[in-house]
Amino acid sequence: MAKESPAHAFHSAAYYETPDAPQMPLKGWLGADLVFDIDADHLSCPCQKRHDSWWCLDCGYREKGIRPETCPKCGGSRFGELKWMCEECLGTAKNEAIKLIENFLVSDFGISRSNTMVVFSGHRGYHVHCYSDEARELGSQERREIVDYVQATGLDLKFHGFPGDVHGIPRGPDIHTPGWERKMAQGIRDLFRAPDQLLEVPGLPPQQRQILRSEAGGIYKRLLEEPPRYVAPKHVGPAAWQAMAQHVVAKATAAIDEPVTTDVHRLIRLPGSLNGKTGFLVKKLDIGSLDTFDPFRDAQVFKGEAEVFVEDSPAFRIGEVEYAPMHQVKKQLPLSVAIFLLCKGVAKLAQ
Repeated sequence: MAKESPAHAFHSAAYYETPDAPQMPLKGWLGADLVFDIDADHLSCPCQKRHDSWWCLDCGYREKGIRPETCPKCGGSRFGELKWMCEECLGTAKNEAIKLIENFLVSDFGISRSNTMVVFSGHRGYHVHCYSDEARELGSQERREIVDYVQATGLDLKFHGFPGDVHGIPRGPDIHTPGWERKMAQGIRDLFRAPDQLLEVPGLPPQQRQILRSEAGGIYKRLLEEPPRYVAPKHVGPAAWQAMAQHVVAKATAAIDEPVTTDVHRLIRLPGSLNGKTGFLVKKLDIGSLDTFDPFRDAQVFKGEAEVFVEDSPAFRIGEVEYAPMHQVKKQLPLSVAIFLLCKGVAKLAQ
């Protein structure tokens, strides 16, 4: 590794009897760690519209935000992209990793924290590795079932008490029932405990939204009863409860990259190596330290300085220093900053 200095390093999540066999069928697959990839690329973060950019390789048209299917100027489909990173998108990815571990792996699947490792990818996300013997033996189809559960694929609300009886009053989920019943019941309770969240529910008619917000206190008390009472106020029909249920389900899912988890031969980034897209450390983390981990500070390894010519970069932070956008400027910068800009392709070594 030190001699070759690769830009990227990966290892197999699978175990083989003869890993150096020339063909995959000859290797003798023994099992694979259960691995999850959470990447800001797959999350809808508002910050992407501010710091990501793309340009058409046919006509040169440039724009900020998420790349379209075709260029609005010439209709071309060949693009270059710059995917940046900030506290907001990496914070969102971290929250998804915590949600996956606490709300699914530990609580629903019974995977112990001691058999779970979290790794910062060195770029825009986190990897979660599960090492239990039971998980290691799972085939691709069983792993797909896990993905479907985590993402609520195929979840049918009618089996959870929605849209309700002939009067439009749902039976509703019970918080004492495990699995998605509990997640839905807790999510609906939270909506009425902090009723401003009702403003975020899509598909809820404005008049019904206002009624629900004004009567949120009484509804919340009924939801705390044993069993909970999903009583609809006057002029609020079953469609409103259905919209709220769909909203809390969407919020409770964890945004994982399906192909990574279902692949029983997956290659994944090697902890302790560097990510060639940033120069950041691919860092193994304790679950307890994940909440306070700061990749812009805790994944930096380079010391010293370097002079670079920065062509065009958005604002960013490395360590405790905030760097304003830079354009066509020569700068003497800390080495970790210079390497970050070089890896991102927005700077060159000064001549």
